[in-house]
Amino acid sequence: MQSFFEYLVIVFLSYVFGSFPSAYLLLKATQNKDIRKEGSGIVGTMNALEVSQSVFVGLSVLLLDIIKSIVCILICVYFFGSNFFVIFLSGIFLIIGHLFPLWLKFKGGRGLAVTAGIMLMTAWIFIIVWVLFFSAVYLIRKNIHISNIIATILTPIFLFFVPDSILNLNIFSFNDKNQLLLFSVPVCFLLLLSHRDQIQLILKGKKLNE
Repeated sequence: MQSFFEYLVIVFLSYVFGSFPSAYLLLKATQNKDIRKEGSGIVGTMNALEVSQSVFVGLSVLLLDIIKSIVCILICVYFFGSNFFVIFLSGIFLIIGHLFPLWLKFKGGRGLAVTAGIMLMTAWIFIIVWVLFFSAVYLIRKNIHISNIIATILTPIFLFFVPDSILNLNIFSFNDKNQLLLFSVPVCFLLLLSHRDQIQLILKGKKLNE
C-alpha cells in the first residue's frame, strides 16, 4: 500500500506527463503557429492535422500523446507497483493534465490519444469496444464528434458484459469488472467533458462541426 506522499508523486508526475503539449510544440516548431488560435483551438491531433495540413505532423502528435501515456504508466508501475489505485490515479491525471495543461492556461486537447495510450497498457478491450461503437455511429451519422460522444457513453456500459477471461489478458489486468468500471467511467466522463462544446450544441439543437 502506497503512502499519501507516494500518491501525490503519482498525481504530480502523471499530470506533468499528460500536460506535455505535443500539438502546440510541433506546430510552433514546424510552422510557427499557435494551435490554440487556429482551427478549432483544440490542442490535439485532429486540429494539428487540419491546421498544419500535414499528415506527418498529425501522426506525430498522435504518437507522442500515446507514447507519453505509456511511458508514464510504466514509470508509475515500476516505482509504485501495478495495483489498481496506482493505475487509476496515473490514468486519470494523465487525462486531466492533457485536458487542462497549466503551461497553456488550461487549454488542452480532447484526450482521445492519451486515453488510447492508457488503455493500451491497462484495458485494451476498451479501445476495441470504443472503436467499434465509433465506427458504427460514424457510418450512420458521418460526424466525428457525434461518433466520439456516443462511443464514449456506450463503452463503459458494454464493458460490464465483458467476460473475466478477456479482462485478464490485459497487460495490467483488473481483478474484476467493478475495477474496470471504476476506471472506465471517470475516464469516459473526462472525455465527455472535453467535448462539452459539442454537447452544448446538441442540447441547443444546433448543428455540430464536422
